[in-house]
Amino acid sequence: MTAKGRERFNSVVRLSICCSSRAAAIAVRLARRLERNLGIGTLLVEEDSAPVWETWEEGAGADAVLILLDGLNAPAPLRLEAWKGLIGHEGDPPIAFARLEECAYPKLLERRIFFPADDSPALDRAAERWLTAKLPKYPGVTAAAISSTVPNEWWTALVDEPGQIVTADAAAAQAFAHRAAGHFQGVIWLGCAGREAAPIRAELEYRLRDGRMLAVLAHIDKPMKLPEGWHSYLQVVGAPPDAMGDSALGACHAPAFPGWFARELGADLTQAVLLDAAKDLFRMPQTPRTDAGSRQRHLEVLHRYFQSWKKKPEPCRELLAEVPAAIHHGFANDWTRGTELCRRAAFLLLQDGRRREGIRLLHRLLVEAEEHGDEEAAADARHELSWLTDEDGPMFAETTGGVQLALDLQRGDGLRGKRH
Repeated sequence: MTAKGRERFNSVVRLSICCSSRAAAIAVRLARRLERNLGIGTLLVEEDSAPVWETWEEGAGADAVLILLDGLNAPAPLRLEAWKGLIGHEGDPPIAFARLEECAYPKLLERRIFFPADDSPALDRAAERWLTAKLPKYPGVTAAAISSTVPNEWWTALVDEPGQIVTADAAAAQAFAHRAAGHFQGVIWLGCAGREAAPIRAELEYRLRDGRMLAVLAHIDKPMKLPEGWHSYLQVVGAPPDAMGDSALGACHAPAFPGWFARELGADLTQAVLLDAAKDLFRMPQTPRTDAGSRQRHLEVLHRYFQSWKKKPEPCRELLAEVPAAIHHGFANDWTRGTELCRRAAFLLLQDGRRREGIRLLHRLLVEAEEHGDEEAAADARHELSWLTDEDGPMFAETTGGVQLALDLQRGDGLRGKRH
């Protein structure tokens, strides 16, 4: 994270930890974790000479207060009147408690936010979830619950600190994305089947935010070396295996696709796995073999939606992952629809600021038009590309990979030419 991004991030939530010297090591450990994982700054209010009911207000200027109770700062005998301030506190700032050892405190406090302190991971993770909920949320998926075993080491490697894990188990990846979501400001599920490394990296750069995100790279061909930082990455290696089944479903983008689109194709979603109920997203554990008729229907439906991309852009945005396979079929079998879909998808991306992605599609159109001898389409693509700067030139050579072409997502300027 840049210094500017870290400063902005730190300003969102600040925590005070009130404790005695007995708990100082725990407080420091937790503060380091929160800084490393979430960019949260922590003020330690360490005091042995006075009980916590007299000292906690020293940290009340923060956005949240965590009180670590032990025999030093919560000594016996218990006097309820001494705890009146904490008992009557109405939640501004919010206060959470953890009892580290036997001590004297009002049991009424256990009706408040009271973290488990039986072991270090339990306390640290509970506090982190509490504070993550107070940070900004970023767009992504809300992974549906699924029955699958999640390896314990994933929690250590991806939650306790930023890290990377490679697996072949898509079900475990979804289960983890569901169970661990509270530790992240967003979860992105990126379909990577058949895609090259360059566009995957570019899409990650576009989608990942300044906050802490979990990125699931679903069905990537081979593991990628990704930059270290504050995000965590779970790479699911290998495409869903081919299988007999509904050919209409097989035309969809297997790692993630909208249910409404599959239904319009006439697909049988009982063969798919629900990925995000709120967004009506599905994925396929196996990929049914498709046929030319289903591919043509897939292209025609996409083409119809993208005819209205200016007035109704949102469904088109949801269908962007479907475009590469559709134009691959269209260029070979339905030139008019294939070229029109390619152009419109490029313009939508460029309008949304996804500059390099739009450039890739326009250059793909140029290459295909030249190969097909369609000088009008080639000239049009060349004209649109002429508005763009030379800084994107080196990536043009990557745009001729057939179905492996993917949408290259990255922040940038919109197209300066005409719109269609």
